[in-house]
Amino acid sequence: MSVRVRIAPSPTGFAHLGTASTALYNVLFARQQDGTFVLRIDDTDVERNRPEYEALIYESLHWLRLDWDEGPDKGGPHAPYRQSERLDLYKEEAARLITERKAYRCYCTPEELETERRQAQSEKRAYKYSRRCLTNPLEGRSVFAVRFKVPGGDVSFKDMVRGEMHFDGDLIGDFIIVKSDGYPTYQFASPVDDALMKITHVIRGEEHLSNTPYQLMLVDALGYERPRAYAHMPLILAKDGSKMSKRKHPELNVAIYREQGYLPEALLNYLALLGWNPGTAQEIFSFDDLLTAFSFERVQHAGARFDWEKLNWINGEYIRKLSDDELASRLRPFLPQLDEATVKRAIPPLRTRMHKLAQAVDYLDYLWTEPAPPTLDAETIERVKSAINVLQDMPWQAEAIESALEKAVAESGVGKGKFYTPLRDVLTGKKVSLPIHYTLELLPKEVALQRLQRATNVRV
Repeated sequence: MSVRVRIAPSPTGFAHLGTASTALYNVLFARQQDGTFVLRIDDTDVERNRPEYEALIYESLHWLRLDWDEGPDKGGPHAPYRQSERLDLYKEEAARLITERKAYRCYCTPEELETERRQAQSEKRAYKYSRRCLTNPLEGRSVFAVRFKVPGGDVSFKDMVRGEMHFDGDLIGDFIIVKSDGYPTYQFASPVDDALMKITHVIRGEEHLSNTPYQLMLVDALGYERPRAYAHMPLILAKDGSKMSKRKHPELNVAIYREQGYLPEALLNYLALLGWNPGTAQEIFSFDDLLTAFSFERVQHAGARFDWEKLNWINGEYIRKLSDDELASRLRPFLPQLDEATVKRAIPPLRTRMHKLAQAVDYLDYLWTEPAPPTLDAETIERVKSAINVLQDMPWQAEAIESALEKAVAESGVGKGKFYTPLRDVLTGKKVSLPIHYTLELLPKEVALQRLQRATNVRV
């Protein structure tokens, strides 16, 4: 059987960086093996699912160029690919388990189950469901969940990252596979879908490692073929080593990388290095490079700490490799106020100063927003006037402007920093700008001279 892998994100919030990372590893493995990558939507959380969140999943994966071969929007031989559209299938399989006495109806209330948990806690023992509804079913109740009757024993499987794994099934209590509202739990729907969709390798985050014995016991009980192997990838951790949460860590939202001007190919490069080590000094990898170099043998076991500095460096490297035309094209969404010619003229000074495209706005917003004139002392005003004098008859080109200003600096008796800083303030309203000759050149000559002239009339 050819390789088939999948991701199964839940549409309950913004598109998650962990989803992007898992998708990347799945795509790499599928393409290396000439296999199939499946997108399945786990939308059984009725209260939190939103169609707009599902749309964000598609949008983010498309932006990262992690395209799928089968999915809700594409169809495929194992459709449907939304779990909410497969409910009848889960009910049939749950009914089969009940008939075969491998599962049973549980009528216990949440309050009764909490009493059991507290009793176990008071006796200082690990809690396992008492099986009261298996051995002595409660009468007169109509609301029930379905529990899997755990067979116990050793549960082992091959993990491509961690090697041979063993779990003691005797420590696992009978768990719920269908909730009282009729919806399947993750532990039930996921392995059923993996089996029926012929998924050969399950590649997912480390947080699912402990779920695997539950799911394999179900696969065995249903008589399905197990996946050939699993791979549980390391978690992406916060800088302090703690687990990230959507509430505390905005960097988990894939959308912010697009909004701030990170290149999708740079973000993929960085995600690949979060948890995987190529074994060489190489750090910049195109997607084709990753296809050649990636292997599960070099995936680390420990979680990987997210590092903005490293991501910014990688993104900056990718920006500097773009051609002028390509970089201008990538900048267009961030600079709608500027014509194409102006954007292209700004490329040379911008290229080496940006680690993300949104920074172009900070450098160039003076071109469409006139700053308030600063208050200058008498000496500074004289230096501004000298700048005006040397610039008035100059061709409006960066080299000519630079040459003229250097002459004015030499005649002023002060250093470049002291001479240029007030000019930046006058022209842009900021202390930091592109090199002064580019800052001037990008403005129409009459506008630049007008701003300089206006500032000479504002005194301390």
